[in-house]
Amino acid sequence: MSDPTNLAEGAPAVSVPEDVQGWLDEALEEGECVRACLLGDIRPDESFGESWTFLTDRRLFVLSPNGRPDEADVTFEMPLAEIDGGRVHEYVGASALIVTGRGKAHEVARFSLSSHHEASDLCHSLKQMIQARDEGKSLHDLVLIPPRRMAHRCSQCGRALRRSGDVCPHCIDRRQTLVRLLSYVYPYRWHALLGLGLTFGMTGLQLAPPYLQKVLLDDVILADNLPLLKVVVLMLAGVYVGQAVLSTFRSYVMQWLGNRVLFDLRVRMFSHLQMLPLSYYNRQQTGQIMSRVTGDLSRLQFFIAEGAQEILVNLVTVLLIAGILLLMKPSLFLLGLAPVPIILISTFVFGRAVHLLYHRIWRRMASVSAILTDTIPGIRVVKSFAQEKRESARFSRTSEDLFDQQLRAARLSSGFFPFLGLMTGLGSILIVSAGGYMVLTGQTQPGVLIAFMGYMWRFYMPVQSIGRINHRLQHCMTSAERVFEILDSEIEPVAHRSGLVLEPMRGKVKLENVKFGYEPGKYALDDVSLTVEPGEMIGLVGPSGAGKSTLVHLIARFYEAEEGRILIDGHNIEDLDLRSYREQIGVVLQDPYLFHGTVWSNIAYAKLEASADEIIAAARAANAHDFVAALPDGYDTVIGERGQTLSGGERQRLSIARAVLRNPRILILDEATASVDAETELSIQTALERLVENRTTFAIAHRLSTLRKANRLVVLERGKLVEMGTHEELLESGGLYSRLVQIQSDLSKIKAW
Repeated sequence: MSDPTNLAEGAPAVSVPEDVQGWLDEALEEGECVRACLLGDIRPDESFGESWTFLTDRRLFVLSPNGRPDEADVTFEMPLAEIDGGRVHEYVGASALIVTGRGKAHEVARFSLSSHHEASDLCHSLKQMIQARDEGKSLHDLVLIPPRRMAHRCSQCGRALRRSGDVCPHCIDRRQTLVRLLSYVYPYRWHALLGLGLTFGMTGLQLAPPYLQKVLLDDVILADNLPLLKVVVLMLAGVYVGQAVLSTFRSYVMQWLGNRVLFDLRVRMFSHLQMLPLSYYNRQQTGQIMSRVTGDLSRLQFFIAEGAQEILVNLVTVLLIAGILLLMKPSLFLLGLAPVPIILISTFVFGRAVHLLYHRIWRRMASVSAILTDTIPGIRVVKSFAQEKRESARFSRTSEDLFDQQLRAARLSSGFFPFLGLMTGLGSILIVSAGGYMVLTGQTQPGVLIAFMGYMWRFYMPVQSIGRINHRLQHCMTSAERVFEILDSEIEPVAHRSGLVLEPMRGKVKLENVKFGYEPGKYALDDVSLTVEPGEMIGLVGPSGAGKSTLVHLIARFYEAEEGRILIDGHNIEDLDLRSYREQIGVVLQDPYLFHGTVWSNIAYAKLEASADEIIAAARAANAHDFVAALPDGYDTVIGERGQTLSGGERQRLSIARAVLRNPRILILDEATASVDAETELSIQTALERLVENRTTFAIAHRLSTLRKANRLVVLERGKLVEMGTHEELLESGGLYSRLVQIQSDLSKIKAW
């Protein structure tokens, strides 16, 4: 990221990518100061595309890329004197920046939720500047009052973080990333040193042939020395055989090292993903996570196995050959150094440019993976609504966007590497010209020139190789940043400390003025207080979005309450050992999740050491034993991914059996019978009645008849607890619960009719 450019005192920090900074420098007028900016990531045709809106002390304008890497077009511009106001207009899944002026409203930019806060900040700054303009104040020296910082922003630069992570990609230190990546090699340092030693041995052998060629020409051929010819030939043969042997061992050692470090990283990354809170997965797409665990880790293998050592070896090789060439012919060597500064400078510039491109390429590759993970598991929905062509078109558009960015990187590399070859070729021409003149005038021997040319090519090869390695290194560093972004994400408290263990847990739950929101300023639960005695069954009732699922998620400690306390047996839930606490909670969801495997393994997932009698008893309690026994292989029957080979009622009963096996003290039933027929519901209800005995139970249901066994009903509306009591008490009160019962009664009459 570039440093803020042309900022007035008091202006908010504006940080943009290097290529955008170049566009901005071209567009800004003399003395013009940037006050705010906004990344628009949606084009007017609703496809994904990039545009940048800048607010200065003189105007508001939009820069859009035109396909050329160093240029962008001003697609909208309006002087500040003509602007009457600005606002953010929200669509479904996207928003737009609307600026009013010249007698009408203009849609300046459209963007996804990730840029919503930047748009609000820009409108906030624009409002202050319009007010100052109307009051006759100088806009250049205006000190803007920043809006209240929203959540999910970088603590260093203040920019909004992507929804997909808690780490700011703009503040990542690439040198620190490099050092951190090397730290994973440290446990295998002896293997790395062995590989490095073999590499240096190969490098030393590669320096021998040019000298032997000099001896062959000057001391054998020109001197007509036949005995020495045999010695030189044997030495050359020994050099090439030695190179082959060392190369074989080195290749195996380095491949072992690369795969071993990747194994450690892959296992650590997966283990870390298991420890991340649900809030992390709410922001992530499955395809993006899979792309990091598979694709990004695979790209790191080059750097771990080859890249780091190759850079070191190339540097040492350059120094060794430079010393040899200085001893042979200092004047020729200095002449051959002419293209080196140009090569190094161009390598540095190319590396910075391609690094930014690889970030964009990665995001688009992750989008492609996200589409695959969305549509393949949801293929039934796609086919049900005949949306095959639509999904194909969506995938095609995303792939085309990826193709465009890959072409930009290809254009850079296609021009850069031939340029390196041209520079080294020009250096060789200089050496041939000057060296040939020296041989013709008797200043040196032909063998010396041949050896010098051989060494000079070996000098240019590492210099060119550093440029090529830098290209691949930038690719690896981009992948490393994506991997470390996951590893740096905050994990659940279970890994932070070992808390209080309640064994056995009685199951008394108390909520005291609990507040929680998924987004800042919007509470899904607002000042909820509730006391539940051990063994009591509580029915949670209310309209969709009332906060029922949020309440049980807080009790299961999937999320942390923002305000208030949740007490379990008189102890703050945050002081409990999370693993031990969750081991005493059972959850039965509306859409039960079953893993690919046998029926037996899915029931035993709750208690891996369970005996056969325990598993069969759990299945009988859940009314699942009979249908399981009728399956082709009984409990050993392999069910498909997510249990799709079973009916909804069968999956639900296996989920209940899993909960029975856990023998929890607190039970959460989230719409456990919402998606089954009446006969299956009766079977599941019978199983649930056995399950809830002597357990503190929270049952969510829209079908109010399923809560007839509840001791109390808790009615929620818009995050607030509005009613509480028995079924009869709430009916008599004539409140929300009474209305919900009446609505369902009317619906039942319609269905019966």
